[in-house]
Amino acid sequence: MRGKTGLAFAIAIALVSCFVVFRVFRQHRQGEYRTEDDSGMTEAEQILTILTPDASVDEFQGFIEETGKRLGMKIRLEATSQDAESREAQVSNLLTSGNQDVDLIAINDEMASEFIPKGYLEPLGEDVLPEDIRSSFPEEYFQKVCMYDGKVYSAPYMLDIMMFWINQKFLEEAGVSDLNTEDRFDHFLETDYGENRYAYGSAWEQSYAYNDLFQTVNMFGGDYLDWDNGNSRAAVQYLKNLVENGQTPEDQVLDQYEQMEQKFIDGRYGCIYLYSGAMNIFLNSGAYSDEGIHVSSIPEFYEKKTTIATWQFAINRSSSHKDAAKAFIRYITGDDGAEYYSNCVQRAPARLDILRHGGLDIPDIEVVRSYVNTCELLPRYFTDSPMSGIKSMGTLFQKYIAGDITMDSFCAGAQDIVDERKS
Repeated sequence: MRGKTGLAFAIAIALVSCFVVFRVFRQHRQGEYRTEDDSGMTEAEQILTILTPDASVDEFQGFIEETGKRLGMKIRLEATSQDAESREAQVSNLLTSGNQDVDLIAINDEMASEFIPKGYLEPLGEDVLPEDIRSSFPEEYFQKVCMYDGKVYSAPYMLDIMMFWINQKFLEEAGVSDLNTEDRFDHFLETDYGENRYAYGSAWEQSYAYNDLFQTVNMFGGDYLDWDNGNSRAAVQYLKNLVENGQTPEDQVLDQYEQMEQKFIDGRYGCIYLYSGAMNIFLNSGAYSDEGIHVSSIPEFYEKKTTIATWQFAINRSSSHKDAAKAFIRYITGDDGAEYYSNCVQRAPARLDILRHGGLDIPDIEVVRSYVNTCELLPRYFTDSPMSGIKSMGTLFQKYIAGDITMDSFCAGAQDIVDERKS
């Protein structure tokens, strides 16, 4: 009996020891991705709900599943609309209602500009975004979009760069090697590509035309906030000339990005301006290659500037899980998390140091890096009511393109819109 009792006792001790070792190891693994203040979270506090348009994206779901394990928390995803207006209304309703169930919200520049000044989002202190992380984001962009009244309210995690895309077949038909000079670009525009094929394409629906207009003003060395500026006026005249010369179709005033992307894939457009986030769409279509559609450098005959945007995470001020939300932001903006996110979803990280020097395995990363290294990166401008300002500018632009108003009327109206400055 005594031998059996001793054996049982020894087995019990061994089992307890194994359990203790397992707990220590598990805590150590979680501790690799958590700061000291996170370790005090209760089990209830380790639940995080994220509102994002990527909720149904397989690659993002995989990132979230692994991140939840690394942070030792349960992460739930809820979807926002893919349509910009519907998404803005959805998030606005959530924030104004004081909803406590959603903790983190993925927002873009438009939503940041609207919701940050209204006090719906939690400020992010040095404990969440220390100075070395803040300084890794594009400086002017971070200050104008993510900060308000000296405080930080959102953390960028994915960078979108406005890029110049060309269809190589159009270049060959025009007999030019590239579009880097004004002469070659003019020849490209003037070439006849046949019925229903256009040298230039865009998305000029009233809520999207703003992007092409802003980029063209940048390219011409104009100032989007000054419509008395001769270069700003030349930019909008240039876009109207494209329609009048049959080099771009007027019916694209009905198109958002989805329609423009498909027309480009189908070979209807020779060149477009579009954000880098479309890279995966073109790759998946099978049309992306050196012989098909691909990224080119910004034409150099004006100024080498381009627009950038980001997706950012912001904490709902009414959230009851703010510690978990802060831990998530610390991770996705940290060295390991930023790189892991980028490789999971195949998108450029918002941190420029990671983009330039990180171990990234995303499509055409060197092309993306060349834009960051050679172009002046500019944030877009928004009024205090971003979606309203965007649509007003788009509607005004459509009237000018259609010939319903003069250049002077357009510029006067555009100046009124941009003069709705932030306080």
